[in-house]
Amino acid sequence: MPTCSDCGEFVTRDFIRVFGVGGEVDGCPACRTNRELGDGDAATRSE
Repeated sequence: MPTCSDCGEFVTRDFIRVFGVGGEVDGCPACRTNRELGDGDAATRSE
């Protein structure tokens, strides 16, 4: 089952396909705002 690598929340394969890189996401709607996701924050590791 795919999960967010930042918070561990379930994410769909479609979410990973759209927002992820290399089959992984580093942010999801549970731990990022829609604006952050739209800016590509799901594809980059938070610091």
